[in-house]
Amino acid sequence: MKVHGRDAMRDITNYLEKPEIDAMLDAAATCSQRDYLMLRVLWRTGVRVNELRHIRPKDIEIGNGVLNVTTAKGGKQRRIPLDTETIAQLQDYVIEEGIGKDESIFPLSKQWIRGLVHHYGVLIGRDDVHPHTFRHSFAINSVRHGVDIRRLQQALGHASMSTTAVYLQFNDKDLQDVYANVVF
Repeated sequence: MKVHGRDAMRDITNYLEKPEIDAMLDAAATCSQRDYLMLRVLWRTGVRVNELRHIRPKDIEIGNGVLNVTTAKGGKQRRIPLDTETIAQLQDYVIEEGIGKDESIFPLSKQWIRGLVHHYGVLIGRDDVHPHTFRHSFAINSVRHGVDIRRLQQALGHASMSTTAVYLQFNDKDLQDVYANVVF
């Protein structure tokens, strides 16, 4: 019996492995600091494209290493950890570009961002890369590195645990790696 609707486990196959992410970041770094930072923030936080567009300097808590997402889906807000290197790069970019504390760091349309992400995907030989691909990649990478499902749910801003649970699907290599470490 095939399950449909919200209860069906979605097949999350459109994600990037870390070497692919690194290749896209390298490509973007040679082209544009802005593009590089957009991809890096997508990768390091798992934010949605609309959330990325509305990040302002005042949303970054430098001392706490936190990004406050104030325009999350459903009018919600959430806090996402962000590494110090990314925060420092964002700070430098904001200063260089003269971006005010209440201004968007990446004031581009969703379509423009989608086009940029797709462009860098094509540069590494993938024509199926979209901003949401980074969200899936962030989630899968987080689960692979031991982030528990409840914390991932909070980081992604999912209302339901079942929405986040799709990231618990593992590919054959993941399962083989785990199985190889089981002590019998």
